Parts: sequence; structure tokens; C-alpha cells
Amino acid sequence: MNKLHILILSFLLFTCLSCQQQTPQNQIEQTAIDFCEAFYNFNYPVAKEWSTPSSLPYFSFLASNVKQTHLDQLKTQGAAKVSIVSSEIDANSERATVVCQIKNAFIINPINGEMKQINALQDTLELVREYNRWLIRKDIPLRNGKQNHD
Repeated sequence: MNKLHILILSFLLFTCLSCQQQTPQNQIEQTAIDFCEAFYNFNYPVAKEWSTPSSLPYFSFLASNVKQTHLDQLKTQGAAKVSIVSSEIDANSERATVVCQIKNAFIINPINGEMKQINALQDTLELVREYNRWLIRKDIPLRNGKQNHD
């Protein structure tokens, strides 16, 4: 193969790859997958990268409950697997909702530190568009839907 053939092939490959822009729907779904894979595998530093600033205290709280025994059990049982159930972007393209199914998930009880394996669960993620990026809003869950004013 001579240099001209390599140049033509390179140009065609570059052209094909540059034409494949991600749609907003693909962007929110990929963000949700990346987030859930990190979150449900206790990789909170990576999950923070896909999250709004208001979510950071929640991750600090969760990370404080993870112990080496939890990580060892996760390594033994295998990583959580994520798939998209549904996704929807609002009319002004500033908010979105993605429902993910997570298989082989582990949940740590923050009270007693026990870890429980769950075969499958669904997580509904709220996404917001900030600075041209889709971010997950996962704040500390409120009890009974009311803010604690302590």
C-alpha cells in the first residue's frame, strides 16, 4: 500500500468519525451509564465528576461508610452492570430524566455498615445541563419529603 492509499483511507476514516456527533439523547444516556457504573461500584470520586455541586456532600457521606471489606466483597462478586430503561429530555433541553436498571448492585446501610447485594434495581436520575454538560443531581434524600431544619 502506498502513501496515497494510506492518506485516502485516513481521510475517509476521519470524515466518518467526525460525522458521528452525539445527540442530546445519547449524551444523557451515556452520562447516566458512566455515573451509575461509578456510583454502584463505590467509585465516588468518578461519580462526583458527573454530578452537580449540590450532590457532593451526599458523596462525602456515602464514601465515609465504605470500608475495605465492602470493596473486597465487591471485587469478589463482580461489578454492577448498567442499562437504560428510558430517557426523556424536557422541551427546553435544560433538564432530563433517565431511568437506569442496575444489576448486581450493592447497597451499604449507613447505620450498621452492612452491605446487601441486590440482583436488580432501578434508579431514576435527574440530570441538569450546566455549562454545556449534563450532570446528575443526586442530593441527600429527604425523609418523608421534608427538609430537616436541625
